[in-house]
Amino acid sequence: MAKVVLVTGMQAAGKSTIAPLLAARMGPPAATLDGDVFYRGVVAGAEVMTPDPSAEAVRQLELRYDASALVAQHYADAGFDFVCSDIVLGEHVERWFSRLRDVDPYLIVLVPSVESIVEREIGRGGANSYRDWGPSLEDGVRALQAGLDEIPRRGLWLDTTGQTAAETVDGIDLEKARW
Repeated sequence: MAKVVLVTGMQAAGKSTIAPLLAARMGPPAATLDGDVFYRGVVAGAEVMTPDPSAEAVRQLELRYDASALVAQHYADAGFDFVCSDIVLGEHVERWFSRLRDVDPYLIVLVPSVESIVEREIGRGGANSYRDWGPSLEDGVRALQAGLDEIPRRGLWLDTTGQTAAETVDGIDLEKARW
């Protein structure tokens, strides 16, 4: 049975770096997808998530999550292990996994410190992904991070502060990540 892994966490937590490294370790055959592909797919009428999102922003977010779960299922049906990276928080995690059938599901939540995320975000050139979430970058990270508390305490939760991507992947025990 194919393994399907959801790697989630905050913006700048390392998800899109960790996911392909993990998939490469799992396969062959294995595939990966960053949910940002679907986020960037809406080119007209895109609405971003904010602390007080519009109904359309929520609808677009759910379309994105549904699309990535469908792609994960498609690859799993073809016998591939699959790793999806995206910011999936709260009840959306359970919903994402509920769309999968006949797979071994795993959840990995990357939880580096607020300071680490701020440093990484600044290192990306100052494109503040948290601008709608607080008066400062640190406040924005803390506000959005509250969504992690709404994820069911299942799977593997990793504090990756100070770790390289390779160290994080080496520390992943899929048995502990089982959904």
